Amino acid sequence: MKKLLFSSLLLLSSLASQAQNEYTIEGDVKGVKDGTLVSLFLTDGRVGSVVASDTIRNGTFFFKRNAGESGMDQLSLMCNREADFPPMSLEIYATPNAKIKVTGTNTLIYTWKVESPVKEQQEYNRFIENSRDLWDEFQRLAINMRSAPEAERKAIRAKSDSISAIIDKREVKLMQELPISNIWMDKLFGLSMSVKYNPKFTDKEEILALYNRLNEEQKASITGQEITVNLFPPKTVKEGDEMADSDLFDLDGNVHHLADFKGKFILLDFWSSGCGPCIMALPEMREIHEQYKDRLTIVSLSSDTKSRWKAASAQHEMTWQNLSDLKQNAGLSAVYDVNGIPNYVLISPEGKIMRMWSGYGKGSLKLKMRRYLDVPKREMSITQGTNAKIVNHPVTESTNTDILEVKQVELTDTATIIHFYAYYIPKYWIQVSTNAQLTDEKGGSYTLKKADGLTPGEHFFLPESGEAEFSLTFEPLPFDTKRFNFTEGTSEKDWQINGIKLTK
Repeated sequence: MKKLLFSSLLLLSSLASQAQNEYTIEGDVKGVKDGTLVSLFLTDGRVGSVVASDTIRNGTFFFKRNAGESGMDQLSLMCNREADFPPMSLEIYATPNAKIKVTGTNTLIYTWKVESPVKEQQEYNRFIENSRDLWDEFQRLAINMRSAPEAERKAIRAKSDSISAIIDKREVKLMQELPISNIWMDKLFGLSMSVKYNPKFTDKEEILALYNRLNEEQKASITGQEITVNLFPPKTVKEGDEMADSDLFDLDGNVHHLADFKGKFILLDFWSSGCGPCIMALPEMREIHEQYKDRLTIVSLSSDTKSRWKAASAQHEMTWQNLSDLKQNAGLSAVYDVNGIPNYVLISPEGKIMRMWSGYGKGSLKLKMRRYLDVPKREMSITQGTNAKIVNHPVTESTNTDILEVKQVELTDTATIIHFYAYYIPKYWIQVSTNAQLTDEKGGSYTLKKADGLTPGEHFFLPESGEAEFSLTFEPLPFDTKRFNFTEGTSEKDWQINGIKLTK
């Protein structure tokens, strides 16, 4: 009887503790279709995961949750009616015992009103109210963009950019008046991203002035470090450089360094648990680890918070080196100039960076390993006759793609023929532009005349192996040309192979 009573008391105590830790989110929105799915995402670092869902009935939805160990849950609320809603979310901050009320009169979810006793929510609301009129217009443009014909999209993007610039200026002015807080720091992080990635951003000096208000402790926080690398980018490494190294921790807290793995090839895998392609790549990583373990060390570097990294590692068996510098996007990720994940870096046994690439498709990692670990190094050779010159495996100075590799160049008095190797995700397509051309040292241009193995301007699907060959025929280069460039156009996305050498 005493044992039963004791168990009952423990249960009651546990239930009481949970009740004290609960918060509720009650929604009452108009102009939203019944049946709309509302999802609640819990943010940890820069990653969010769905923790609850509800369906709108008669304009209402409801969530009840226990706050996390930190005592503060940062949440994002999203709806699934893509045609009706902008691709944005409602930010909510929740603490134990908070009763949060969400109201709205339309599908402009980012500016639904959040009534809350939580101090952080009230501060965040100030930023929304500061530009509510502009945010509403911005969301309407985002909705219109989906159905707008291509001819109108440029104008919509320009209008959106203009509104965004005005919002930034308003936020900067408000931040100049407010004390520094976590919300303030998050806003500064967002503005620092604009400084880094938006070439049209004009308020850098104001952002630097805000940054200079931070004390050393604030700069040393993870958010502070991320702001710092955005405003003052570190020197980055590139192909051909010595690898960058750092203190790297395993899940038990032991310190490792990339230098520990010299003597084998090293494959760095920058990943996050919130990255779908990163997770999709894990089975293939496992196969590569088994196949090449005598020659290759895989080092996965997580950009998650420690808690999220630990949880993801428990869920996904990683039999290779699973490490983190615990700096999220402010450590090695910044030094290796990682702007999207998954991101991979292949390093030679001597510690030189061989290749850097991003993105994953099934079979692509196996293809890369076959190409760079199994294929013998190809040496440049030249055969020259009276009216022809053949250069096998010419050296190139630079390129913006690792999809194409020049196998051979044939020079005759009637044409220049370039034979290419193509490497890409198995069963995915590539496309060569009809505008492809060659340029010589003097700036002369030589147009594309024909192609064999594919049709310019049309999709060419790679076979199961992910490898193919094709050739392009151009107007003839002068016979005394020492080097030339191959390009599809002037856009950064156009393939370019520069400094293709025709002499040793």
